[in-house]
Amino acid sequence: MNLRQLLKIAGVRNDIVKAVEKKKLTPEQELEAQEKAMAMTKIMLNEALRYRKSQEPPSAPKKTIIIPDE
Repeated sequence: MNLRQLLKIAGVRNDIVKAVEKKKLTPEQELEAQEKAMAMTKIMLNEALRYRKSQEPPSAPKKTIIIPDE
């Protein structure tokens, strides 16, 4: 699967696909771009998880036990 197919599957507009194809990257540059993207993704996930952990968990609903009168 080539870059054009991947971009079309992802729903990227044609003008963006053409711009990406116009900018020819060497394999080294492509690897560097992938590493940067992976690092940014990790940072964003870590921040999101840290934020989620900092939030208070929702309190459990109070349970009421009803004892029948005898």
